[in-house]
Amino acid sequence: MRVAIINDTRPTSHYGCLMVMKNLETLLQQEGVEVVWTWPVGVDWRKHLSKVNAQPKVDAVIVNGEGTIHHGSKRWQAQALVEFADYAHHTLNVPVFLINATLFANEASLYKALSQFDQVFVRDRSSFETLATQKIECTFVPDMTFAVSTSIKYQPQKSMCVIDSVMQTDVPLLKKISQRYQADYRSMVVARPSNYSFWKRPRRFILACCQWAYRDRHFSLAPSSFEEYLARYKLVVTGRYHTVTMCLKNHIPFVALESNTPKISFLLKEVFGHTRRVMAVQSLLDTDLTVLQSYSEVEHAAIDAFLIKAKTANQQMIKTVVSKALNLGNKRL
Repeated sequence: MRVAIINDTRPTSHYGCLMVMKNLETLLQQEGVEVVWTWPVGVDWRKHLSKVNAQPKVDAVIVNGEGTIHHGSKRWQAQALVEFADYAHHTLNVPVFLINATLFANEASLYKALSQFDQVFVRDRSSFETLATQKIECTFVPDMTFAVSTSIKYQPQKSMCVIDSVMQTDVPLLKKISQRYQADYRSMVVARPSNYSFWKRPRRFILACCQWAYRDRHFSLAPSSFEEYLARYKLVVTGRYHTVTMCLKNHIPFVALESNTPKISFLLKEVFGHTRRVMAVQSLLDTDLTVLQSYSEVEHAAIDAFLIKAKTANQQMIKTVVSKALNLGNKRL
C-alpha cells in the first residue's frame, strides 16, 4: 500500500515533530506501507493545487493533525488541514484519515469539514469530547511520540535545565527561571537556515542563521539526542508539550507552563489524573522547584501504565488505518 502524509512537520527542525514523523513512518513500514510523498507544514496546499495533483498516485492519505487544529478562525493552517479530506475524496479519489490531532477553540464550519474524514484519531480526551458534541465519531490515541519505546537511560548528573515555549511571551520568564537556578537553557527547535524563508520572515531567517553558525550547527537533529540531553537533569522546566512527552517516556521529572492550548494539562490528566506539574507563571516563580526533582512511586506506576497503553493504541491505530484504507479502496474499484 502507498500513502501520502499531509503536514510533514520535519522542516521545523523541532525535536518533537521530528519524533512524531519518525515514529509514524516506522509504524507504517512495519505494516508494509510505503510513504510515497509528504506535504510540508507551513505551506498552504490550496495555493499549490497543480503541484499536489502532480504527485504520484497513492492508495490513501494520512493527515498529521499534531498541534495545528486550534483557533481555526484565526489560523489558516487549521482550516487547510481539515479541508484536505474533501479534496482527497473528490480529486484524489482515495480515503483520508486524520491522526494525532488536538482540537481546541474552533468554529462549527471547521468541524463540518473535519467530519468528511474516513476516520479521526485524537490525542486527548478533551478533543474526543469536543467531537462527541459535534456528533463526529473519533478514537482517542495518545500522541505519536509514545508510539515507539525509547532506549534512553535516565542517569541525571545535573540539577535542572529549562526548555523554551511555543509561547514567546513566556520565554523571558523561562530564561529568568534558568538564571535563578543557574540552570542550562535550550530551545526545542534546532536553528537551521532552512527553518525560515528570508522573503517571508527575514528577521527570523537571519536570527536562525546566526544561532546555527554560533551554536546549533553542532546539534544533531536525531530526536534521541534531545532525549539524551533531557536525561542528564534531575528536573526539566518547560513550556513545550513534546518536551513533556519525552520526559514522561523517560521518567524524567518536569514542571510545565501551559502551551498555546491546554494540551499539556489534557495529557497530565490522562497520565496522573491531575495537573499538579503544570503551574501558572506566578506559582512557578514562588515555588522552590527543587522539591519536584523526583517522582513518587504512584507517579512512576501511572507513567508505566500509560506508556504501555499509549504504545499499544498507536500500533492499533496504524493497523486500523491500513485495514480500512484497503477496504475502502477495494470498494472504489
